[in-house]
Amino acid sequence: MITLSFSSSTLEKLTLWHLALLGIFSSWALGGGSSFARDTICILGSFAPLITIASSIERRATGRSSIKLLLLLVPWLGFTALILISTLQPSFRIATIEGGQVLIPRNDLSTWPSCARPGQALREIWLLNAIVFSAFNLLIAIRHRRALRALFFVLAANALVLAVFGSIQKFTSAPGIFFGEVSSPNSTFFASFIYHNHWGAFTVLMIAICLGLLFSVRPWSGYRDFWHSPAIAAVVAIFFLSVTVPLSGSRSCTVLSVLLLAGALIHGLRRVSQHQKEQKHSATVPGLLVILTATVALSIIFVLARQSIETRLADTKMQLSQMQNLGNVGARGQLYRDTWHMTMDKQWFGWGLGSYGSVFRNYNTLQSSDGLPQYYEYAHSDWLQLLAETGMIGAALYACFILLFFRPLRRFRNVASLPRYLFSGCTLILLYAWIEFPFGNPAVTLFFWIGLFGAVAWIKLDQSKSTT
Repeated sequence: MITLSFSSSTLEKLTLWHLALLGIFSSWALGGGSSFARDTICILGSFAPLITIASSIERRATGRSSIKLLLLLVPWLGFTALILISTLQPSFRIATIEGGQVLIPRNDLSTWPSCARPGQALREIWLLNAIVFSAFNLLIAIRHRRALRALFFVLAANALVLAVFGSIQKFTSAPGIFFGEVSSPNSTFFASFIYHNHWGAFTVLMIAICLGLLFSVRPWSGYRDFWHSPAIAAVVAIFFLSVTVPLSGSRSCTVLSVLLLAGALIHGLRRVSQHQKEQKHSATVPGLLVILTATVALSIIFVLARQSIETRLADTKMQLSQMQNLGNVGARGQLYRDTWHMTMDKQWFGWGLGSYGSVFRNYNTLQSSDGLPQYYEYAHSDWLQLLAETGMIGAALYACFILLFFRPLRRFRNVASLPRYLFSGCTLILLYAWIEFPFGNPAVTLFFWIGLFGAVAWIKLDQSKSTT
């Protein structure tokens, strides 16, 4: 009998290479927005459980139990089981009428797990598990903070290259992605992402990572000065990433980025003040320099993205005017109401993962200006869509799984800067998911879980270091 064993360092390296490959590929492959990209992520991510099992065996062999970590997966395994069970009972049958395929409802299955599109649900749960288990390995396989820092540095460098690439593409008015080599189904593409709001969500997560890297380094400790420390690389990345959010035309993510950066500015001023006090120097001049630098950076960002900002402001004014004339919140509000009606018809188990676009046609009351019905593949609210597709039970399992990893925030003051910013970025995306569908993009989903699991892994490594 042949047995394979891996050292902790080998498993750590495998995890880092695996996630770096997934992160770089998904971000450049249209954000994972094509069928080929999604299938590739599924295949690459399928190796993750092997790393999880090998890491569990290695931890047990070295006297470090992994039971508590694996128990954290229980809600997620319950969610996955619910999806798989639902596929065994199709709630629609496909019929061909006049050359086109239509979905015809079967008998009433509202009280049992069922699925409108079993094949689509299987593909979606495969993709989600490939992403979640790949990122979960940060918790079970990583042994050193420098390994996590290296992964974040590689992903930040990749995002910086993407930001520069996307900016050049935008300023040259490229007709499509990769300077027109790939035709985008959405005119609001940016960099390699088909939809500008997905780029915005990706950038918010990457800015959070870069801010975490910046504040995890004390430039005055171990380096000649700020300009000769790794912090300057983080500042450069933050600046270029920040430029691209308004440049892409993503209004909501611009607001999220401003909130994140404003918090970082306050944090930076407090850091400078604390350092100056330790050195028994005045903090006035360094503080003013920080504020001046931030003001100059903001001015440059406005100049570079001015055209996009003015265009989106004009769109916002027009939308507000239309809502005022109609006396309601417009098409988006009606979309949410129709989605809620869809949810209430199968409130416990939902219509099946990935079924929204097919089932919502029966609930859609929105019409375009020419009187034709509008087609929606997404609810433009990930949380509402989750409720519609997986019901209250599925959504509760999903939310419970996420909340388990936010538990360290109960002791927020004891949390280091890097995980604080990772948690902040993830929190902003979770809030954003109420009014948009960032998790409809595989790259955003992957980086969200990398950020969340990376934050928890960093805290656990901090705790293990303090107890040794």
